[in-house]
Amino acid sequence: MITKEDILFITKETKKIQNLFASGSFDKVIKKSKILLKKDPTQPIFYNMIGLSYRQLNNFEQAEKTFKSGLEARPNSISILVNLGALYRVQERFNEAKKTLEIALEININHFSALVNYGNTLRDLNQDSKAINYYNKALDINDKNEILLINLAGSFQMVGDFEQAKKILRKLHSEFPQNAVADQMYSNVHNYKDDKSHQTEMLEKLNKENVSANDKMVLCFALAKSFSDQKNPEMSSKYFIMANDLKFASFKNFNFEEQTKYLTSPKNDFKAFNFNKNISLEKPELIFIVGLPRSGTTLTHQIISSHSEVFGAGELPILKNIFVKKFEEQDFIKKMIDLDNNHNDFKDKLKNKLLSMYKQYDNNLIILDKAPLNLVWIGFIKILFPSAKIVHCKRNLKDTALSIYKNTYEGWALPWSYNQQYLIKFINLYKELMIFWQSKMPNHIYDCHYENLVNNPIIETKKLISFCNLDWEDGCLDHTKNKTGIKTVSIEQARKPIYKNSVNLNESYIKYLDFLNQISE
Repeated sequence: MITKEDILFITKETKKIQNLFASGSFDKVIKKSKILLKKDPTQPIFYNMIGLSYRQLNNFEQAEKTFKSGLEARPNSISILVNLGALYRVQERFNEAKKTLEIALEININHFSALVNYGNTLRDLNQDSKAINYYNKALDINDKNEILLINLAGSFQMVGDFEQAKKILRKLHSEFPQNAVADQMYSNVHNYKDDKSHQTEMLEKLNKENVSANDKMVLCFALAKSFSDQKNPEMSSKYFIMANDLKFASFKNFNFEEQTKYLTSPKNDFKAFNFNKNISLEKPELIFIVGLPRSGTTLTHQIISSHSEVFGAGELPILKNIFVKKFEEQDFIKKMIDLDNNHNDFKDKLKNKLLSMYKQYDNNLIILDKAPLNLVWIGFIKILFPSAKIVHCKRNLKDTALSIYKNTYEGWALPWSYNQQYLIKFINLYKELMIFWQSKMPNHIYDCHYENLVNNPIIETKKLISFCNLDWEDGCLDHTKNKTGIKTVSIEQARKPIYKNSVNLNESYIKYLDFLNQISE
């Protein structure tokens, strides 16, 4: 029986726990909350505080156990369901997140956090058009939530509805005028050729006192893009250099060799491996688009995913998240490149794990993953998935380097891309690795040349679809009708019909960005 004194004590201690959580004292939060649970094991807040603390400590197993224990005590607790769903999202267990949040919405269809998190999960699954519906419902409840407005604008951008994206971004700007991210998002979908008002506003904001280094960086990238729209490469280059320098400075203790070891090790690891014994011509379960960022991967993705048998999942971190961890395990490479087939069980388990993660997006269609730097894992891909198709996007390297330098890559930490000399070094390592992969599996990696694709779209698209072992569909020639979400910096460009304006673009900038002269094909 809980007394009045218990209630007063619990109320007082709850405030202390919340303050401890806000200060980052997660171990203390867990300890105190467990004590209070003994007094009242039905209070969702304590399960939430414990679970969220474990999450902050990256102890996902204990966090999940805690939330599930909370649901045993309070099955209809929406707050616990939402936190559990968010935990599943962090672990990329998207289907479980979706099911959990659906239970929350069945209890209360108008619960703000449940709606937002469900929308976020749909975005994770590259279902932005569906996500918009739930974001709009949340907007009806609270139209002044900063994160919601950013996500909603982002989803409109992903599906190519740039006017609606602008509308939401203007509202975001009105409610949160200091939000530099909104400025950058707006710049991605706005053409500054005839309208300089926002450009002027950003210049004024940049010159204000007490602007954070991150906001300066974001504003400089947006300003550079605005001057690029105005065909002013001198001013554009000025702000690109400022933006990249600020961004590169944010990476503490950057180690280029550590960052690029995955590009250099395959040439030794796979030197003796015969891929010809491990290649299947069957219809693929997976298609991978690889190459340097900004090499035409998004356009290629939109073309292939226009096919009725393909689900375009965008840039997925699945292989990176798995292989970077596995790479550090003792004997991982040895087990994968086992010439005597002694570790088939190990490889089968890994294959099934990866396939289950991919099939979250669509269980019936071929999954297309366009994470460009999956090029480092090509050897592992062909061992685990012999029928997988590898499409290598190639573009004029000077144009590619310029485009890399002109953009940010949130979600994909690419520190080397913000430094001119490291960018050159990375490109050289990339060239060496792709030459190696091509030598190991000739005719099984398709080189899709951007310039050929934009100059001869019909011929090159037919070649591309044929390589993927797909029957021809006329729909592949009109990728603009493809409403698959595009979670890259190519959002606007990929929604347009194929154009040639980006070919040899480096020639306008080479005078102001001298590092481009150091890059050779």
